[in-house]
Amino acid sequence: MEEMKNQDMIALLLAHRSVREFTAQPITEETIDTIVACAQQAPTSSYLQAYTIIRVTDADKRAALAAYAGGQEWVRKAPLVLLFCADLHRLDVLVKPEDANVLHNTELYTVSVIDAALAAQKALIAAQALGLGGVVVGGVRNETEKMAQCFALPELVFPMFLLCLGYPQTLPEQRPRLDRQFIYDVDRYPKLPDAQQLADYEESVRQYFLRASGGKSDRGWTPRCRFAISKKPRYELEAFLKKAGFMTKQGPAQ
Repeated sequence: MEEMKNQDMIALLLAHRSVREFTAQPITEETIDTIVACAQQAPTSSYLQAYTIIRVTDADKRAALAAYAGGQEWVRKAPLVLLFCADLHRLDVLVKPEDANVLHNTELYTVSVIDAALAAQKALIAAQALGLGGVVVGGVRNETEKMAQCFALPELVFPMFLLCLGYPQTLPEQRPRLDRQFIYDVDRYPKLPDAQQLADYEESVRQYFLRASGGKSDRGWTPRCRFAISKKPRYELEAFLKKAGFMTKQGPAQ
């Protein structure tokens, strides 16, 4: 029986796909509490718990976030929307580190980002185990400053992304991933695909998007990545992070 449960979990993880269309079925408070409780059990560096989760219910805030993300309607329509933030403010106020600069260094910024991402992943897996589906929306970082103002975020809090959850209306086809040999190896960096291997992957991605878009989009993996990186460079994010107090201090020269 225990092995069966383990296999069910593996199947759940392997079946992941982003869900953007939801039924009208509400999510109970008990289910939401369970999702957040699971998020809180995520690994956290040095027990810092350097993240904050904000449940977004206000319709005006939802509409603003959808606009920030480029008109992603599921931000408005999802039964549950959670904003995940990297957060060093709580530590600043409650812990009061002896080194006044330490919370402003690159290491603690990195810790807070990882903590928030791990908590979000736990929340998504918990939601999926409870029959929900969801999608992570990083497009809200197009307007990080406005987002911080919208939620009255204090210094040393970085709003990273949304997790939109609900009961799936439809389950999309899984997107093809890179072959494992190109992202995993033992005791060395993996080899990159050769021209033919890359061409094969490009074609599988192209065919996927042709099906998913009803023939409207046929870009492969590299042109799709190139477009995404060029369209959303978000160079202004560095200015926001510095203004919020992240990565503004360096330690003494060694």
